[in-house]
Amino acid sequence: MTPPEKPLVSVVVSARGNTASLRSLLDALTQQTLPAGQLEAVVVDNDLPGPVRPIADAVRDGDWPFPVRVLYEPTLGLSAGRNRGICAARGEYVAITDPDIAPDAGWLQALVDAIREEKVFAVGGRTHVTYPGGQVTALTKALRECHGAVDWPEGRASAVWPYWVTGCNLLFHRQTALDLGLFRTDLGRRGRWMGDCEDLEFIDRARQAGHQTLIEPTAVASHPVYRPETTLTYFLRQGAGHGVCVARMHLSVIVEPAAIQAGRDAVHAAVINLAAGWAFLDRSRAVEGARDLARIGAYHLERGRLRLLGRCPIALAQHAPTKEFPAWT
Repeated sequence: MTPPEKPLVSVVVSARGNTASLRSLLDALTQQTLPAGQLEAVVVDNDLPGPVRPIADAVRDGDWPFPVRVLYEPTLGLSAGRNRGICAARGEYVAITDPDIAPDAGWLQALVDAIREEKVFAVGGRTHVTYPGGQVTALTKALRECHGAVDWPEGRASAVWPYWVTGCNLLFHRQTALDLGLFRTDLGRRGRWMGDCEDLEFIDRARQAGHQTLIEPTAVASHPVYRPETTLTYFLRQGAGHGVCVARMHLSVIVEPAAIQAGRDAVHAAVINLAAGWAFLDRSRAVEGARDLARIGAYHLERGRLRLLGRCPIALAQHAPTKEFPAWT
């Protein structure tokens, strides 16, 4: 029997519940301008153990023009699920996304064109955040950035500050990623714990090893954010999780100062925001200040814990290499 031809792109999605959104994502992949013969979907079931597997059932009932494989990853966490899918992927390139993402029809083709034309390790697309149910808090720019990048270049540009990629809209060369090491499992969301930075650390680690990542703003995908994710409680939890994860990033990459912002000036600005927000009944400013204080406090607590454990951080960003090289030629 002739083995099936390897696809060009493997779309990897780690799912935990949310089966309706997963089917919508697979339906959107059928509308991609990239030919279906060059595509496969690898769905990783990261739900809790149990006799019922709703994710597998949802995929099994579908009829898509490309192969769809379902794997099970018992280790809880977004990074663990994605790593399982990447290891099992057969494509030259891997595109990672989330079940609730709605990609434009030209999404994959734009990512593939950019990575091939520019000969880089990875390409991130533009993620458009929407608020279909409205917002509890009127969001400042800093609060909107908790849901994803806000600033995007006009054309292709390096994924360096003030731009960054989002883990739901990223294509990379699979073998290079395996050689570098995949997503750190102590970063990223795990159940109710709101970790993040797994995508940021992954790209920073690749860049500091000499592999370039670009942003292709024509590769557009939409990401819905709902009202519960615009509350004070959400932002406090998100800020604390983000602070912990930035502290952990010091163990494997040189962290840019702009990504830290946890010194005295940042504390002063957060206190001013919190006080001014309460005094002038500006809820959004008060929430931003409270979130920043939670983030800064969690960052320093985690740095202290890691020092007590003897975990040595990498030097700060002023010692970072400045020259970048393509992943391959």
